[in-house]
Amino acid sequence: MKNIFRIALTIFFLLSLANLSIAEEVLPFSDLYIGHKNFVAISTLKENGVIEGYDDGSFRPEEKINRAEALKMLTLASELLTKEGINEADQPEENVFTDVVRSAWYAKYISAAKDKKVINGYDDGTFKPSENINLMETLKIYMESLRTINYPETTEENLFADTATDSWYSRYAALAKERGLLYISANNSINPDQELTRGYLAEIIYRMQGYEKGDRFGKATFYGEAFNGRGTASGDTFDMNAMTAAHKTLPFDTQVQVTNLANGKTVIVKINDRGPYGPGRVLDLSEGAFTAIASRGSGIIDIKYSIIED
Repeated sequence: MKNIFRIALTIFFLLSLANLSIAEEVLPFSDLYIGHKNFVAISTLKENGVIEGYDDGSFRPEEKINRAEALKMLTLASELLTKEGINEADQPEENVFTDVVRSAWYAKYISAAKDKKVINGYDDGTFKPSENINLMETLKIYMESLRTINYPETTEENLFADTATDSWYSRYAALAKERGLLYISANNSINPDQELTRGYLAEIIYRMQGYEKGDRFGKATFYGEAFNGRGTASGDTFDMNAMTAAHKTLPFDTQVQVTNLANGKTVIVKINDRGPYGPGRVLDLSEGAFTAIASRGSGIIDIKYSIIED
């Protein structure tokens, strides 16, 4: 009996070590957890070497990010600048802006970005590196760093409720909407002047890079028992437990892989219906598909999806 007990303890101990190892592998930062809204974005960017954390092992996703830190992350993510090239570069010969001394760690990034005409600073000759960056300033720096962007036409239909067609950032907002880069409220607002957190910045970078690889982003909802047994737009009978979804335009029977951006769980669904139509919503999943990647109580989740078969 004692031997059995010892064996059981040994197995339990080994399993605990295995689970600890898996947890450490999955969670790249000490303050990032499965279920955080930016979990997939931060984890992926860390794995790909796009972002770094602090010396204490944290990333601090809820912390506001200043203009100097954001500039570094965005220009490296866009590959406008490279770590190798910027590290080999000498410090600027003179102060780039009146408030950017040449000895500052960020001076070389700001100098290189200015030379490439990604930034031009404020009218008073400053850059304000220590001030928090807002959403539209972030989009401008990132999109200008990418160089080869084709901007869509800016109209009231392809903008947001709180972005005017004549604003200086309208083309950046239109592209962000086209590519599903932003969090959109139920009334189609994005709060363009909001100060950005490190987590939101990572989300924007992740979605832009994913879009260029064929991924699409937005919100997913679900429909279930109230519609069970009814007909769908494709002619199928709706089964709340089947792995199906509604999309506004994808051909019926298209196979789509859907990923919950808060936990990395995925499900493959067949498109057999039309919808949804709320701001930022891209898929309406069957209840069975939704609960495969999220709790039923979530209601609406942020997702990415990609076509795996037409």
